[in-house]
Amino acid sequence: MPDRFKADLKTGRRHVLGLGAVLLLSACAGTSLHFGAAATKIEAKQVVALIYAQKPDPEIRKLTYSGGDLTRAVKRLRDRYPQLKPWLDEGVIGNTANGYVALRDPSRRAEVRDIVSKENRDRSLLYHETSDAVGQDDEHYPDYLAYVSFTFGSEWIGQGPAGWWWLDERRQWQRK
Repeated sequence: MPDRFKADLKTGRRHVLGLGAVLLLSACAGTSLHFGAAATKIEAKQVVALIYAQKPDPEIRKLTYSGGDLTRAVKRLRDRYPQLKPWLDEGVIGNTANGYVALRDPSRRAEVRDIVSKENRDRSLLYHETSDAVGQDDEHYPDYLAYVSFTFGSEWIGQGPAGWWWLDERRQWQRK
C-alpha cells in the first residue's frame, strides 16, 4: 500500500472519529449542532427576521454567529432598514436573488445611490463574516461565499412583504 494512501486513510479515520465524538457529546448534552449549509440557512433566516422586525441589540447577541464585524454589520443593516424600506415599498429598489439590493427605477438613481451602496457593502461584509464563522477553508471559500449570498437572498425575498420587487437569477424583475 503506498505511503500517501496510508496517510490519507489515517487522516480520514481521525476525522471520522472526531466527528463521531462531537456528535456523541452533542447527543448526550441534548444540544443540536449545525454545520456549514444548515447553519448558514438558520443564520440567514434569523438575521433577516431580526432586521425586518427591528429587534434590539440583545437579540443580535443571541444569533448563532455573533461578534465582531458580523455583529456590527447586522446592527448597521438593522439601523438602516427604516430608511431603506420606503424605497423597497415604492419599488425604486428591490432585493436580488444573490442577496443584494438593486436599482429598479433608473430615473431615481441619484436619490438612492448612497443608501444602496452602504446596504450592499454591509450585506457583503455579512456574507463574508458568515462564511468565516461556519469555518469554510480557503479552497472552497469562493463557492461557499456564493452559496451564502444566495441563501441570504432567498430570505431577503421570502421574508419581504407582498408587493416588493426582486431580481431573479436571469436578471428579470419579479413582484412578490
